[in-house]
Amino acid sequence: MSGTQIMQAIIEILVGGITQVAKGIGEGLSTLAQSVFLQTTGEGASATTTLSTFGVLIVVFAGISLAIGLSRWVVNFVASLGARNR
Repeated sequence: MSGTQIMQAIIEILVGGITQVAKGIGEGLSTLAQSVFLQTTGEGASATTTLSTFGVLIVVFAGISLAIGLSRWVVNFVASLGARNR
């Protein structure tokens, strides 16, 4: 084997290892998110998946936060009309 072929083999091994680690982490995070935010009731064709109580609370508080943030932005924008920019 030449030096170039050895380097290519090393790079293939490293890239393959990194790819497998990334896939494992991604699958783990996906499973975690599904188990925390989703709940499935029933079996087979009659199974339904809905947001868990925790997921509903997250959505509600995110909506409240968004509404307050946008309201503050609008009030500050309207209050600054006619003022010089900083």
